[in-house]
Amino acid sequence: MTELKVQCDCGQKFKFDVEPINNQMPFRVNCPICGTDGTDKANALLQTQAPMAVAAPAPALAPAGGLRLNAAPPPPVATTPPPIPATAQRYPAGAAAARMPMPGAARPPQKSAGTSNLALGIVGALIGAAIGAGFMYGFFALTQFRFPLMGTGVGALTGLGARILYRGTDSALGAIAGGIAAVAVVGAFFLMYGDFPPFRIFTVVISVYFAYRIAA
Repeated sequence: MTELKVQCDCGQKFKFDVEPINNQMPFRVNCPICGTDGTDKANALLQTQAPMAVAAPAPALAPAGGLRLNAAPPPPVATTPPPIPATAQRYPAGAAAARMPMPGAARPPQKSAGTSNLALGIVGALIGAAIGAGFMYGFFALTQFRFPLMGTGVGALTGLGARILYRGTDSALGAIAGGIAAVAVVGAFFLMYGDFPPFRIFTVVISVYFAYRIAA
């Protein structure tokens, strides 16, 4: 059994144990973070770690006349161990290694932490809130019927818009989306009632909950 340590192009390092066949991987490996195929890199590491073949010494020929000499066997040929790959040298000893994901196992959703992505998530939340509040007030303008539970849809659209443009989920984004949803629902109630009725606070709470759960 051979232990391989591979570094993906995305910077993630992971290791695993394998029983190579003809110095080749018997299965494919993927980066547990970005999913990039790392089989070629693993095969290259197996080639560098393959033991060098040592030629067996030729048997000593018996001298003429049938006289046989007890010659000492030649000393063993020292083999130089293969160089340690640079990726393995940079791998911290004793650190927890990412294991190869099992086939068919779902990968956890990747969370983006960039400031630009968070800004895009806020833009998505604003767009979703505007669409939801517009539907909520438009329904009232067409039917003259106040349907406060549409505030739930405002929260869902706010969280969904934030999640789509952010390309992931984040607790901070969920809190921001919840605040945007609350402002959108309160604004829609102001347009429908002329003020904010206190008994509609439950609708605002539900809207904030849905926005946070979807975006976070």
